[in-house]
Amino acid sequence: QTQDQCDDSCHQNTDCRAWVFTPQAPSGFGSCKKGEACCYLKNGIPSNVTSTIPKIASRVVRMSYGEDSAHPAIGIRSAPPLGGLATGTIELRGDGTLTAWTVENNSPAGSAKLPKQKHAFFAARVQEGSKTWSRVLQTQPEGAVSGFGVSQLNFGGSPPMTRLQVKDALQPNVDISLFGYGRLAAGNMNKSHHPAIAFSMVFTNKGSQPVNVASLFNLPTYNENTNREGTVMSQFSTDSEVACMSNCTANAGCGSWRLEKNTCSLIKEMPYYEFADGVNSGTPVSVTKDGSQCVRLDKRGTAAMSGGYALCGAGTGAGSVTVGSGSKKSFDSFSANGFLNNVVELDDSISLSVNETIEAGKTTTITIVLGYYFPNHNYLSQILGNQYTKFFASATDASQQLLSKLTDAVSDAQAIQNPLLTSTLPVWMSDTLLGQLHHMRSAMWFHDGRWRQWEAYDCVNVDSVHNDGERHIPYIMLFPESTKSKVVGWGKAQLPNGMIQEQLACGCMGGIDSKFEHGCGRVMSDVSSMYIVYLLELLRWNNDQDFVKEWFPVAKKAAEWHISVSTFHNLPYKLQTTYDVLALNQYETCSYSAVFHILAMRSMAELCAFMGDEAGVARYNGVAKTAQESFENIMWNEEQGTYMAYYGGNKTIMSDTFYPQVLAYSVGLGPLVNETRLLSHLEMEQKVNFDGVGLQILTGRPGYTDQDIWMMANGDHGALLLQNAKTKADVEKALGETESPFVRIRTGLNDVWNAAGIIRGNYGRFPGSNYITSHYGYYMTLWHTMLAMTKQVVNLPEGTVSFDPALGTSEPYQLPVFIPNVVGQLENDGSEWKLCLTAGTLTDVTITVSGKSAPKGTLTAPNCVSAKW
Repeated sequence: QTQDQCDDSCHQNTDCRAWVFTPQAPSGFGSCKKGEACCYLKNGIPSNVTSTIPKIASRVVRMSYGEDSAHPAIGIRSAPPLGGLATGTIELRGDGTLTAWTVENNSPAGSAKLPKQKHAFFAARVQEGSKTWSRVLQTQPEGAVSGFGVSQLNFGGSPPMTRLQVKDALQPNVDISLFGYGRLAAGNMNKSHHPAIAFSMVFTNKGSQPVNVASLFNLPTYNENTNREGTVMSQFSTDSEVACMSNCTANAGCGSWRLEKNTCSLIKEMPYYEFADGVNSGTPVSVTKDGSQCVRLDKRGTAAMSGGYALCGAGTGAGSVTVGSGSKKSFDSFSANGFLNNVVELDDSISLSVNETIEAGKTTTITIVLGYYFPNHNYLSQILGNQYTKFFASATDASQQLLSKLTDAVSDAQAIQNPLLTSTLPVWMSDTLLGQLHHMRSAMWFHDGRWRQWEAYDCVNVDSVHNDGERHIPYIMLFPESTKSKVVGWGKAQLPNGMIQEQLACGCMGGIDSKFEHGCGRVMSDVSSMYIVYLLELLRWNNDQDFVKEWFPVAKKAAEWHISVSTFHNLPYKLQTTYDVLALNQYETCSYSAVFHILAMRSMAELCAFMGDEAGVARYNGVAKTAQESFENIMWNEEQGTYMAYYGGNKTIMSDTFYPQVLAYSVGLGPLVNETRLLSHLEMEQKVNFDGVGLQILTGRPGYTDQDIWMMANGDHGALLLQNAKTKADVEKALGETESPFVRIRTGLNDVWNAAGIIRGNYGRFPGSNYITSHYGYYMTLWHTMLAMTKQVVNLPEGTVSFDPALGTSEPYQLPVFIPNVVGQLENDGSEWKLCLTAGTLTDVTITVSGKSAPKGTLTAPNCVSAKW
């Protein structure tokens, strides 16, 4: 090998940071032989040393994706998904483009997510006297409106909202902002399940004269960069998508069409579409003006992509609503006149415009709502339907209903946002917690009432119990009925031996499971156990007594199964875990599984106590005690002051060993293990495993490279420290040891609405970069860290809600509170505590903060309760 070849080898290896080349190796190493040329690749940057080897050479390779690399601005890689809960979403990105469309029932078991559509755009117009300014609200618009973009857009976003502020070099003395938002109402799935997005354009006249302002929304009639494969009925030559679409629409037997390389193919079926650069496709459509405020696009057929869109507009004054079709025709008319020609015909798009006059110094808001209605949600060939068809009759209905409830939509969103954004939590934490609500984009709420969800769009399991457990806190708090729906599904799929199956459909490492809702997967330590924990959470946090009684027998069978497979020193024997890549199931037992077993037994004992099953209480507490003693005896490394990651792994430290302890604290079970040892373990975990990016998942294992950052670990580490914190300094230390990977995603990668499950550790040329699986839920265990800030313990069957923040009674704070169907903020000004709700009701409870209780009673938003210290 030559020196140049050595350099090439390093550049081709993503883990390589530097290389050393010698024409004569001083000794054998790996495949190198003494006296021959050798190339040594390094995954870090070695220290400079003086060498006596003749003609030795070395070089550091610049990082391709790290601290010395530029990243796109916030809002370019991802943005908050806009749309109703479990209705599909669209992202309004920082450059003004509309992308990542999933409102046409797009999913891994259907059509691909739609990329950016050039015929989808907003435009604004301002006229002052004879001077006119009109622009597309994109920085680089394409197609017929290319060259008419704005100089700059300032982006901001937090689910369920996005904001763009216009900054254009030629902009008149009028401020313009565009807001996109859907419905998200805590505790109300029906209200949130609204298939529509409001786009409100706010104009502020800063001049001394009245101005006319107008807003335009242009919506494509076909799908760009998509391909459909099916039975070709006929073909003809054309370069026009409109001609192709018109021919399909005129042919009653045509299900869809495709235009590729100037050839139009009419297709008999309406197959799912896939991404294909340069190929456009669509369905037979009709376009009509629908009343005085709306224009409608209907897609013919009964397939998953059959349905339609509607644009409906209104202003805060006596606005003039006009409609049109065709990107160029509409924008030209809008630019020249501020309105459209009210002629709707088949073209590349439909459009709607609203214009108004603003007096000097005044502000007006023009809102255009995009409604969508695709009733036939599918799983492969099965049509399961959408729940929203029970609430809305059409896309126009959905659009008009949201248009009439804009104030409610904003106040509902603020009820969730404000307790976080106005809190004394660090900004990175409150913003990340809200940003994590993006995960709801993958939910499905079928016509029969089942709520289901993908593990991820690139890991196509349906409702894996362990993954759902890691992301479930915002779901169970905001929409507990969604969690209960899954618990029912998992319970029905229980095996005869009592094991809860891993998930309801498989397919992560292969194709889409042809079956749905059948139960499948691996034998795991954090599945049957997590099922039991779910029931205890629903009992204590949501007072679901009848539900728990119904599913208690399933939980008890699961507990007995757990005992039956805990045969190694009364601990789980060779079970798989959510940390599957680490292959911990090759060892007799691992600490993560052991603590999950203890958690399951303690939780089952509490459920038995609720059921009046005294024998069960004694049995499961006894099993838990035996398991804990065994765990302490065989897994504790006294010399190092840590628990071993797995049996026999003397020097190993697994960063997220104690995730089950996090769950135990949150549900009010207290410590599962020796807390003095736990704190020692956490101290060594930070000292040994933290690499500058985050906590490496596992250290000290010979022959393995476990250097990556699994996004559960840092949040769980912080939650454990906070649950044991006693002072403000303890709180600051815990948050400081938590923040690194979250800050990296939020302000380094600028990708807060698309967090990976695993990011790279501090090695190679890609330190801290997204590594494995996108839009993933691992980092949502940070919600436990939020709960640990107040040390919230809720037990509604006993009528108690208590908080015990480590900040004490003298330190001022404002901390968010989330309980199922309830959102609020806990405040302390040094003289009294106050709990103010922004959503929901706490019925007949005693609320206690740091030992001081308010009288028992009922608290309903937007009211407060307080007590003097």
